[in-house]
Amino acid sequence: MRYLLLCCLMACVACASRPYTVINKGVGGNSTSDLLRRVEQDVVALRPDLVVLMAGTNDMVNSGKLVPYGQYTAQYRQLVQRIRQTGAKVVLMTSLPVDTGYLFQRHRRGLYDTDPNVRIDSACAIVREIAASEQVYCLDLHEVFVRRGEPNRTAASLIVNAANMGREDGIHPTAAGYRFMAAQLYDYLKKHRLLRRYRRILCFGDSITYGAFMDGAGTDTGDTYPAGLKRLLSTR
Repeated sequence: MRYLLLCCLMACVACASRPYTVINKGVGGNSTSDLLRRVEQDVVALRPDLVVLMAGTNDMVNSGKLVPYGQYTAQYRQLVQRIRQTGAKVVLMTSLPVDTGYLFQRHRRGLYDTDPNVRIDSACAIVREIAASEQVYCLDLHEVFVRRGEPNRTAASLIVNAANMGREDGIHPTAAGYRFMAAQLYDYLKKHRLLRRYRRILCFGDSITYGAFMDGAGTDTGDTYPAGLKRLLSTR
């Protein structure tokens, strides 16, 4: 009995001493269609223990990538199911609200059949339903950002705007916004006890995962949310 207890203790110590790996597989402009085309190469082939999936902003607000809700639901569910087949744990993150005033400076208003934030709201509801039906985890970042009054056009906003970065963007987080995302994700993973065994973490998504406008964009360094998550994990 003592031998078995010692073996278990040694195994726990060995697991705790293993470093975390965080892989950034965000690509700007990607929709769920694009993610499906690269899921085998960028997720399955890398054998992650845990995958954080954030997708839907382009499907819902990028006028060149818009899809009906039914297509979005089918493609998102297909992504989740393919990732689950690898044995990886899956954490979904809902899309952030957007500043439609800035958006309509770049995309013609007439291309949208409804307000883009209504489409984002609908996409978030779809993600929550898929998480429940596929029995995977879901961090509702959209709700958290809305509760903080985002997006707004002050210098303190967590979304890029003219006052804080000199860019009339209204979609992507600032460096502080990415740190906030990383902290929310870290707390969620810790709360749900997903940091004990799942140490190879892959972040899969679009330009928000990539880290648009940030130092270290596309990597686990600099100001991206995968970089922020990696820093937080290093303190465990």
